[in-house]
This record gives sequence, C-alpha cells and structure tokens, in this order.
Amino acid sequence: MKIAVMLIGDKISPHFGGSEKVCIYTVENGAIVGKEYFDMPEHRAGLFTKFIKQKGADVVIAGSMGERARYIFDSLGIKYFIGVLGSPDEAVEKLLKGELKSDEMLAKEIHDHEERLHHHRHGRGMPS
Repeated sequence: MKIAVMLIGDKISPHFGGSEKVCIYTVENGAIVGKEYFDMPEHRAGLFTKFIKQKGADVVIAGSMGERARYIFDSLGIKYFIGVLGSPDEAVEKLLKGELKSDEMLAKEIHDHEERLHHHRHGRGMPS
C-alpha cells in the first residue's frame, strides 16, 4: 500500500491544493518500509490528483480538500482522510492502527479559512 501525505514544510498541509510537497509512504505487512518526498507540480485543476495517482497512492491524507479533488479520487478508487493536521508520521501510524478518521467539520473550517486567506492575498477581500 502507498499512502500520500500532503505537506507544507514538515507538517500536514492544511489544504490539498496548497501543498508544497508530498511524502509517499510505502507500507508492507502493516509496517512502513519506505518514504519518498516529491515536490508538487504547479497547481492547476486536476494536476495534483493526477500526480498522486502516478505515484501509485492508495490513500491520501490532507487537512482539507476541494470537491473536485474528492470527486477525482473517488472515481479513481483512492481513499482520502481530511481534517488531519500535524505530524505526517503520527497520522500514518494512526492509519495503520485503524485509528485515523476524517474530521469533516475541521476540514470545512480549514478549507473556509484557506479560501479567505487566498482571496485576501489576491485583493479580493471578503465582505465584513
């Protein structure tokens, strides 16, 4: 099994589409046997999901994820966990123990916060 954890620095990225890199964990017989880091390509619609698929991921872990990415991963049979932040190693260990759960409420809060920041940075401030 291969697990893709979306990263900014050495922490799980708050938003799939804003990830700087991805760590692909290779798991055999319930144990991590390898980790590879890849820089993410330029962010364009559908490109990140295609990149993750090309890396052979069966599972994706991120803070939040837009509807388009979710739809693509669903159609590819790639499972995802969202609303997950912090240490990538800890998240993967929880996944392997069957303890990792998506937190839809947290993912929505993260996504909404990231959208507000994006609009603010690009001069499209949100109404008060």
